[in-house]
This record gives sequence, C-alpha cells and structure tokens, in this order.
Amino acid sequence: MIRHPSSRSNRLGILGMGSRDQLADRLTRRLDDDWHWFRNVSPGGAQPIDAILVGPGGTWALTEVGERGRFARRNGHWYRWNRATESWVPWDPVPITGARLAARRLGLYLERAALPGDVRAVLVAPEAMTVQVEPGDTIGLVVEREPEGVAALALAEAVLTQQQIDRIVALLDPRQPLPRLAPSTPPG
Repeated sequence: MIRHPSSRSNRLGILGMGSRDQLADRLTRRLDDDWHWFRNVSPGGAQPIDAILVGPGGTWALTEVGERGRFARRNGHWYRWNRATESWVPWDPVPITGARLAARRLGLYLERAALPGDVRAVLVAPEAMTVQVEPGDTIGLVVEREPEGVAALALAEAVLTQQQIDRIVALLDPRQPLPRLAPSTPPG
C-alpha cells in the first residue's frame, strides 16, 4: 500500500516523525501497491476526513471513533445501553452520522471532478464499542473493528480502473500533477 503525506502539516515538519499510523500499518500487511492511503485529507477545503483508501476495490472513507459502549438501532431510532439503569436510552449517533457525511463529502468532491463518486463509508470502532442493527436495516456504512476486515471488504471486487485510481490519487495528493484529459472535440 502506498502512503501519501497528510494534507495537514506535521507538527515536527518531517514526514514520519509523528506518531505511527497503526491502522495503515495493519492494512499494509494485506494490501499491495495497487492501493493508496491518505490521512487527514480535506477535499476541496472541506472538513477533514480521517483516512481515505483508494484502489481497485473502490474509494473508502474511514472514520475512527473512540466511543465506548453498546449501541443499537431499532425502529429507525438509535439507543445506547445504560449500565446504571440496565436499559436502552436514546442516543444521538454523532460518530455514525460523521462517518456517513465524510463519505458523502468525498463522493461529491469526486463527482465534481467527473470521477466515480461511489464512496464506501467505514466506521473503525474500538474494541469497547458494539453496534447492533436489525437484519435488513441499512445504516449507510460499515462498522468494522479490525483493519483486516476493512481490507477483506476492499478486496472483495474490483470497481475502479487503473486510470480512475490514478486520477483520484492525483486529485487527493496535491504534490502530483493531474493527468491531462482527452479533448472533448477533435482539433480542427
């Protein structure tokens, strides 16, 4: 997996001198150099996205959360398990909404650049977080604890061509020039 520098400036100013990216380290073991990794990208100056994974299996927006506890979606509403009362209480799903919106922002940014805007949202949950959804209920994202699970999902099917991958990478990495597009009309 090819790692691209963060769009945010590193505090020390030197790439690789900050904290290790454990999520990227674990994904690197499963994904080859057909895949590209971006950390803290602000597409089009919008709110930053925690991580973006681009490769033959598509474009993935990953959001890492530190929320702990048990959460469930029932009858279209979200609940959190309250250990003190041993009951489910209403919950505002800020991490889930944030992950879905990150993928949507990236998808709109890619669509404006005439690229495939289908971006899969992934909520990378810690061990202490469980999310339950009723069978058949879609929440617009995948909740995954293990990076290996994210890699397996990404490798499931090829949806992007190499040319599309190259254009998306060039769009997200400002150090790379955008490849020239073919003219819409023949010269003449």
